[in-house]
Amino acid sequence: MTRITANKTGLSLRPTTIATAIATAAGVFLLTMGTASPATPHGAARSGTPNAPRSISLQAELKPGQLLRYELEGSVSFVPQADASDAAVSPARGPCDYSLAAIVTLRPRPPDKDGNTPVEATYSETRVTSFRCSAVSQAEFKKRVASLQTAPSTFRVGPHGETGLIQFRASYFDYWNGADLLRKLTLDLLQTKFSSQPVSPGALWKPRGQFAYAKDYGLHQLELSAASLKFKDVVEMAGRSCAWINSKYIFSPLDVPASATTREGQVLQGTGNNAVAAILEISLLLDSAARHVVWVHRSQTIDNRLTLASTYAEADDPDPAAEDPAGNEPDADPPDSDAVVPDARINRPDNGRHPFMSFHFHEDGWARLLPQGSSTEWLAALRSFEATPEAGTAASGAARSRGLPGPVAQAANPAVLNKTTRVVVDSDTLLATPVGFTRYEKALCRDTWFCASVSVALPGSVEVADDTVLRSVYLAKKNDVLVSVAVGPALDRRSPGLTEEEELQKHAKYYLSNYVWMAVKPGIGTSSTPATIDGYPALITEFSATQRDLANIHGTLGLILTPWGKVVPVSCTSDHAAAAELQPLCEQIITSVSLRR
Repeated sequence: MTRITANKTGLSLRPTTIATAIATAAGVFLLTMGTASPATPHGAARSGTPNAPRSISLQAELKPGQLLRYELEGSVSFVPQADASDAAVSPARGPCDYSLAAIVTLRPRPPDKDGNTPVEATYSETRVTSFRCSAVSQAEFKKRVASLQTAPSTFRVGPHGETGLIQFRASYFDYWNGADLLRKLTLDLLQTKFSSQPVSPGALWKPRGQFAYAKDYGLHQLELSAASLKFKDVVEMAGRSCAWINSKYIFSPLDVPASATTREGQVLQGTGNNAVAAILEISLLLDSAARHVVWVHRSQTIDNRLTLASTYAEADDPDPAAEDPAGNEPDADPPDSDAVVPDARINRPDNGRHPFMSFHFHEDGWARLLPQGSSTEWLAALRSFEATPEAGTAASGAARSRGLPGPVAQAANPAVLNKTTRVVVDSDTLLATPVGFTRYEKALCRDTWFCASVSVALPGSVEVADDTVLRSVYLAKKNDVLVSVAVGPALDRRSPGLTEEEELQKHAKYYLSNYVWMAVKPGIGTSSTPATIDGYPALITEFSATQRDLANIHGTLGLILTPWGKVVPVSCTSDHAAAAELQPLCEQIITSVSLRR
């Protein structure tokens, strides 16, 4: 019987041409062949005005003495699928998926004598936000990611914009090492030359190989089919004029013969086919005034499909010794056939191929500038921009929803899920709105059984920073104080046997650990006071947290205990306001809440 064997270095079925595995240590049979070719939300508005520049130079600058700080996020998913019921094969270890985040600080140094600009990258606040992978232990994975913080890494930007790492010993980026995904995002941020001459929005041209790195193992030796760079538009992001640039690389679907190795080590030619295809997409924003990249989204997909020319079922290839009653030794070479492989015509599909294994690999990464000073408005604008389908991140938005339970929203009745906020007048709520405040109403629907309208009075000028089915966030600016007010998500009451105050205390801890807007770490409550809001039992909690740009957040959380099994939260936070000024303003906002079902 012919067997297709596998070990931790990959299946022993291989193509007849040059082939490599995407991650041999994980037992993945993802092969690459050939030779690589060089390869209007909140805060954002389209240029579409007569004053928009006709053409601009799409080039960034890295100057000695600059300090650029970015938030990095990444996620990887590897899904193997096998129809190997008729073959003796050890399946690839999987599935595997993980996500992680970090802060990177870039410090360009003076160029050397060859014109290369060294850039020191210091990583901090590295953390693994989710992990499920059999290819590597969770402890080892976290250790690899944390190793980025032990010492600064040095990157290099050449005189023509080429990028690389200095003293990076590995031959290729390891897909099972999250630190390498963060390194690729850093290389994306260091790209400086996008166009050789000034271009206008809508212009399309061929890239010089930006973003397709030689150390990217999944793209190594694949043949490039098409590539493009496009100046999509000019967008205004929280006061910044940014050029929106998209890049796309398509690597040809290759279909090459594959060979199998028997248990005895004999190579059998022409037993199947292996097809590989890949797509790399980059979307970025370039600050046209400051001349550096302020946002990047990286998306890479690799698909590998392996098929056999016949099945290898034990039932179709019985042991001859077991069938001979006399126990005679079988002939080494049966006289009626000189074929080593079982007859492919037996149980063969019409197309002569038997689906065997497929692998789908997807990688996503985001980099966001963390400007000096308050970054609340900037991060809110980026968050809204990323939520737009045109930004290319809508499909991944659920994975980055900061813990909001997407399946609940999907199961809810769309007819009652109104995620649009609106301005209301006092007659709608029977509550007086303070002078200088505007009342906003949010339809807060947790599921088909709970849908309530929450109205809150907000001071000064107000913008909607985030608006989802389960939560809305408003930015309210009064004088020089900017506060973020978050309404929702509604929490389930699941605390039988507790008093109302004990139950509210429990929900306060849960909310601060999971739902503080823009927080990178759980919030810490400092004091709590029982209260009554709109006639319902409530709790007002003062708390502090750390924002994504590592600024300190201070705020007030109001939790309202409803009689229909839900707890409604409303929080008010600021990253720079003095506590003496913030607390009374936040309390005035929270006590203005009106709730009706």
